[in-house]
This record gives sequence, structure tokens and C-alpha cells, in this order.
Amino acid sequence: MKNLFKLFAVTILVFTFSKTDAQISVGAGLVYGTDISNIGFTLNGKYEFNEKWSAAPSFTIFLKKDYVNWSALDLDANYQIMEIENIGGLYAIGGINMTFFKIKYDDIYSGLPGLDNSVTGSEMGINLGVGIDIPVTEKITVAPELKYTIGGFNYLHIGAKALYTIK
Repeated sequence: MKNLFKLFAVTILVFTFSKTDAQISVGAGLVYGTDISNIGFTLNGKYEFNEKWSAAPSFTIFLKKDYVNWSALDLDANYQIMEIENIGGLYAIGGINMTFFKIKYDDIYSGLPGLDNSVTGSEMGINLGVGIDIPVTEKITVAPELKYTIGGFNYLHIGAKALYTIK
């Protein structure tokens, strides 16, 4: 998981310092995962290729629940469908998801010989959804999103993120 966070940070830095006129934004947000049944915190990036298309990677860490730690890496593309007057831009979301889990048995089976005290795993999926970019200021945008992950773990992401335009 540390390597995924490093990869995400390096990707954001590369986009930030690349020689291009593309708009780059970074931010954070909150999300609720329905089948995970918990709240998560997200780190988000956005790289706008043009007025219609953008890349939107994000990394989510969900709060620990019932001895399970969940996290997700989303590599999404956004396509602006239409501009809604006095609100913002409605966009479609599509992309790849990797959901990770780690179950720790420390509290239940601590000290028992021959038992591994944790189990880890991951599953891949596809994201499909919609969101709205709502400009708050010239540099800050709030974006509520609703997207569904289809794959090894199926769950609905209900959340919002705040993005700050750095370039």
C-alpha cells in the first residue's frame, strides 16, 4: 500500500511540473462504500486533457471495521456530458478500480501457535458513474460523485471531493 501511495504522489508531481497548458487539480474528499459499509477518506487528482476529457486518479482509505482495513485505487477518466447553467459541469466516470483488504486477527487469536494473524488480498473492477464539477472560486471546485464498482467486490461509492487547481 505504501508503494501505491508513492506511485500516486509521483504521478501528481509529474503532472504538476510537466510542460503543458493542461489544467491540474489536487484535493481530498469523503466517500461512503455501500457493501464495505463504512466511510473513507480520499486523495484525488485531476488532469484535464481538454474541455471534455480528464484523467482522475484517486486513492481511498476506509475506516477500520470488524478487524478489516479496506482501501481502493481508482484510475478513472471523466467525460463532460453537459454544462448545467448556474451549477457546473455534469460528467460521466469510467475507469479501473483495485480494492484492497487486510483482515487482522490480533485481538481474537493473538499468541496461538501456527496461525498467521492477518490475511490480505485485492480484487480488480470497473468503475461507472456520474459527477458534477461545482466551481466555488476560481481555484476551488467541489465535486459530488456517484459511481459503482463492478468486479470482485461490487459496491457503490457515494461521496464528494474538493479540488484545488494548481496549474
